[in-house]
Amino acid sequence: MARRSLSQNKWYSAITIIGLATALTVVLLIGLYINNELSFDRFNQKADRIYLINSDISFSLQGLQTAAAPTPLGATLKRDFPEVEEAVRLGKYQSCLVKSTHENIREQAVLLADSTLFNVFTLPILAGNPTTALTQPNSVVITERMAKKYFGSTNALNKVLIFNNKESKQVSAIIKDIPAQSHFQADFILPLWLTNNAKVDKWGNHIFNTYILLRPGTNPQAVEGKFEKILQTYMDPALRRFFNTSLAEARKQGNYFRYSLIPLTDIHLHSARAGELMPNGSIEYVYIFTGIALFILLIAVVNFINLTTARSIKRAREIGVRKVLGSSRIGLISQFLSESLLIAIISMLIAFVMVLVLLPFFNSLTAENLSGSDLLNFPNTAGLLLFTALIGIMAGVYPAFYLSSFQPANAIKGTVGSLPNGQNLRSSLVVFQFAMSVLLIIATLLINQQLRFIQGKNLGFEKEQIIILKTAEVPENQLRTFKEIALQNSKVKAATISSFLPVTSERNGDYWYPEGQTDQKYSVTMQEWEVDEDYLTTYKMTLLQGRYFVKGQVADSGRVVINESAAKQLGYKQPVGKTIHKQGGELLTIIGVVKDFHYESLRTKIEPLCFMLDADIVSGKNTDALSLRLETEDMASSLAALENKWKKVAPGQPFEYAFLNESFDDMYRAEQRVQVLFTGFTTIAILISCLGLFGLATFTAEQRTKEIGVRKVLGASVASIVTLLSRDFLKPVLFAIVIATPIAWYIMNRWLQDFNYRIEIEWWVFALAGMLAVGIALITISFQSIKAALMNPVRSLKSE
Repeated sequence: MARRSLSQNKWYSAITIIGLATALTVVLLIGLYINNELSFDRFNQKADRIYLINSDISFSLQGLQTAAAPTPLGATLKRDFPEVEEAVRLGKYQSCLVKSTHENIREQAVLLADSTLFNVFTLPILAGNPTTALTQPNSVVITERMAKKYFGSTNALNKVLIFNNKESKQVSAIIKDIPAQSHFQADFILPLWLTNNAKVDKWGNHIFNTYILLRPGTNPQAVEGKFEKILQTYMDPALRRFFNTSLAEARKQGNYFRYSLIPLTDIHLHSARAGELMPNGSIEYVYIFTGIALFILLIAVVNFINLTTARSIKRAREIGVRKVLGSSRIGLISQFLSESLLIAIISMLIAFVMVLVLLPFFNSLTAENLSGSDLLNFPNTAGLLLFTALIGIMAGVYPAFYLSSFQPANAIKGTVGSLPNGQNLRSSLVVFQFAMSVLLIIATLLINQQLRFIQGKNLGFEKEQIIILKTAEVPENQLRTFKEIALQNSKVKAATISSFLPVTSERNGDYWYPEGQTDQKYSVTMQEWEVDEDYLTTYKMTLLQGRYFVKGQVADSGRVVINESAAKQLGYKQPVGKTIHKQGGELLTIIGVVKDFHYESLRTKIEPLCFMLDADIVSGKNTDALSLRLETEDMASSLAALENKWKKVAPGQPFEYAFLNESFDDMYRAEQRVQVLFTGFTTIAILISCLGLFGLATFTAEQRTKEIGVRKVLGASVASIVTLLSRDFLKPVLFAIVIATPIAWYIMNRWLQDFNYRIEIEWWVFALAGMLAVGIALITISFQSIKAALMNPVRSLKSE
């Protein structure tokens, strides 16, 4: 009977099923994404006992939140505290050129690790000894994928790989590929031999990420409570030795050193610190997308309830006849719930097919590798069945009880289904639907506006037309030679060799003091960028005071150029000619001040920075990148010509380049994905709301057919009737705008707080969102309103 009822009302069934199937498609896609985000690092068998040590440091009143810990801390905890079973350090390693025969391949996923790595993390070994795999400096652990890539099979134990054309590494172990749901990825793991270096293994150095494995039953808060003893025993002597101050004195001046533990399974979604091994996810986006999924699902359920109750006048006589013939209320409720469940099942089947179709596109947006097969894995299948039943019951329970409550006499006479309470309910549900839609519209507008602000903001340098050559492995003077050859090409306008770029990458900083000061309260944490004489020209930065480095002027190696922020924090109004120094270091003279430029994301404020003319950079012996500013005309031929020259100067080195503006855009990839997803979800929410509104307008027009006929006979115009029918639907839409506006302002204001440089939320955004909502509602209901107003009154009144 449920199937027959739906087939007899094909138009109503289609609207309901399309709306619900669309909503369920969104819910399933977001569900796959959330399930993937929540599963990070849970493949580790000891995940519940593994913790990362985080550091919160304020020195010279300059705060730092980092995922790195003092280099000796892990080993010290293991030695001094029986609660700590094991410790391991991981560190990012720069990209490497790797080859097994003649051809170099650049590899990015390279990590440094202690030999205790396999005692902490679950990284199954296919060949080799986990105890000795990382004990020798010339060894390397590779993944199964890399073994097949370089040697054609997993039979690669003891074979040799060449790193950066000079370092031979013997494969000491092959491990299974690290799951995608890991907060760190590595295809190559090198021994962390740097810890044997006395300069590195110091308490003041926060270089590596340190993990500890607690013994079963250990309370992590109890271990955190013992960090103070570590500070007093080890950090206090380090401060006295390097900064001539004690831990107690530093604290009196407002400084602090705090170390805390974060569970391994919380790192991906709850940690966004400096020094992360990989960019993490965000629990905020999980909450946001969960909320969007619920909103869209509720909008579809509201459509079902609205359309069912609106149809009540058509089914009233059916219900009355059934009751007169002996149907019980329980029987009627069962029938209506059966119809609802049938709609939910059909919608879920359609949604599942849509997920399989849309998943590749969704993966490209979210940069995930989700699989539709995950939905069929137990307990996911059982959960889907339960969820489908829940949706069917949730959508059908109110209509079932509402329709089954009709009195037979009133139902047969047709005096039910249009009662004020029903109208109030439908209006309230329309308010809810459009409030959610308006909220999403406002969010989408503001996200788009913030991204346009980022893309159009003056960064303090010109990022267009610059390509970056990755050349860290080029030996001796080859890079300098190539730079000079490249500049002979008329298409190359400028070139510079440097270790650092004005986009997010590895940084190098230290504490600097004004001349005559050694007290840490006067210190300034400053970035140190080794560059050559053409850096400012290539990037078209603005020099505010003094001069920049001059080619061939040897004395400039003892001078620095600082940015505005550095001058301000050092306390120099006229910094040119002043000197600065590091603790125990030589005095360097400031010869120029460059205008502040953004070298990190706009989430981060501009920090002090100095340019240093490095002898190795100038000679081309030690560098990371060569930047070239090119003409935009015929870029392909320019790059081809440069590649030909490159192969002659640096044979065996791959010609690898990236456009700087693309690297800049990568810093905001997460926001760009959110922008696209929000736009898509907002469109879907509006479409579902409009489907429901269209259905309600149709039923209302049918219900008021005779009223419209009477009004036309009495002289009402088409315009007045359209206005009459539209007004009833616009009232809840306007009310929805009023409700959604303050909520949207609060949520988006919180989101914008993540950016140090951001837009101001202006009133016109809310006005535009409101006009869009009203316009969409008018377009949706106008078709049925005009159709009803144009109907011949004779047809609607002839049965009276």
